[in-house]
Amino acid sequence: MTQAPNRTITARNLDSYSTPWGVEHYIQQKGLWTIEQQLVSEFMPAPPATMLDIGCGAGRTTVGLARLGYDVIAIDLAEALLVHARRRFPAFDFRTMDATALSFADASFDAALFSYNGIDCIFPVAARQRCLLETFRVLKPGGTFICSSHNFVGAIFSGGYWYLRGYFNALRTLVQQRRNPYLRDWYVRYDDPSGTQFLYSAPPGRTVDQLQGAGFIVVDVRGATGQRQPGRVRRREQHVYFVARKPPS
Repeated sequence: MTQAPNRTITARNLDSYSTPWGVEHYIQQKGLWTIEQQLVSEFMPAPPATMLDIGCGAGRTTVGLARLGYDVIAIDLAEALLVHARRRFPAFDFRTMDATALSFADASFDAALFSYNGIDCIFPVAARQRCLLETFRVLKPGGTFICSSHNFVGAIFSGGYWYLRGYFNALRTLVQQRRNPYLRDWYVRYDDPSGTQFLYSAPPGRTVDQLQGAGFIVVDVRGATGQRQPGRVRRREQHVYFVARKPPS
């Protein structure tokens, strides 16, 4: 794969956040979801620890983390969402930044969060791995990282897809993959009112391997419903959360 298509796929994924539907969808949300609250409470250092909110979008998680007392810096590449984030929450520190090339010194943060499968927008897998390496770099020894990722297998077998007006279902999504040249790398084609995206959607074991390859110790893998049994998470959960730590030394 040449560099130009790589940039095009990532740009296409980001463009979906700039559409009227995408902006409207994300600005309606505020605060941490239940699974995020559980994992932050269970695994993150206590406030006022320094927190990097990666892929902050319109500020949903930034607000939630700040309300808990964390010292948050929030970053994203979706400028259309950052405009709304800065307008709605002017007291917070929102920065335009590429998660694969973080502009922070080594060991700058106690913890990091990359919510709502945002890491899956990064294409190709090598760039995804750079994001994990960069996150590892900017965390302090012993720092905690929580991220989430799509699980295509779990979505198909659980019937976990939700679609506006019932237009789409698992069968249609499977049929769409016949025109997807990136499926062999687990980038699944998704169509919604914001357009077409190719999002990383591998079984959770692949992301565990990537986290470990970046140097992290994976301490928990949990479905968005709270499910913790590995087999059921792999087969039944559309969205999977990963808790990882940078070794203390």
